[in-house]
Parts: sequence; C-alpha cells; structure tokens
Amino acid sequence: MTPKQKLAIAPHQLARLGVDIIEAGFLASNKADLETVKLIAQEVGNSAAVNDGHIPVILGLARCNKNDIHKAWEAVRYAKYPRIQTFIATSEIHMKHKLKMSKEQVIEKARTMVAYARSLGCNDVQFGAEDAGR
Repeated sequence: MTPKQKLAIAPHQLARLGVDIIEAGFLASNKADLETVKLIAQEVGNSAAVNDGHIPVILGLARCNKNDIHKAWEAVRYAKYPRIQTFIATSEIHMKHKLKMSKEQVIEKARTMVAYARSLGCNDVQFGAEDAGR
C-alpha cells in the first residue's frame, strides 16, 4: 500500500474515535513508513476539523540510537503534539548477549538518547525498557 492508502485506512478513524496517542510507526524500518508517518503527522496530527476537535499525539518509535531518533523526529515533528518513544533492551540476558553492554552502559545510553531526542526539539519523549520483566 502507498503512504496515502495507509493514511486513509486507520489514523483518521482512530482520531475520530478519540484515541489520545497514535503510535504511527517504526521509522527506521523503511522509507515508505517514514513518509506515511510524516503524512499522518501533517494531516491527522493537526486537523481538529477532521477529528471533531480532537488532535491526538503522533508517536514515532525509535531504538536508542541517533539514526532511529533522527528519523522519528523527521516524521513526527509536523504534528501539533509530536512524541518520540525510544527504547532499549534492559533484561540481563539481552544486555549481556544482544547488546554486549553492562547495566551502567545501558542506563547511560538511555539517558543520552533521551537527551538527544530532546535536543532535536522534541519536548515529549517517552522511554521504554524493552524486555524489562525478564
């Protein structure tokens, strides 16, 4: 489906239903998703008339790295209420085997990447601790 086709299916309907936050996509996955989220941010994330007065937060998902966060901001920044959610693996097994990082390194990475997202101009940054319950 094209970005316009994806936009026609769900985001406008979610906004009409009064959904507070639309997790619009994982922007690092491909260029088409980035373009789709940019359209969602521009059209759904600004259009109170279309959404019966309600404007949802438009969220872009990003791993804790500068490239992902930059792409997320590139797309969601057009919304009236943009948000970046960045995440990193936090279970012992993932820190050791997937990331090859210590607990302290993971905490520092999370801190610096949240700060990086804020430095781009995003005032609403959410952090997720992936696999924290393990």
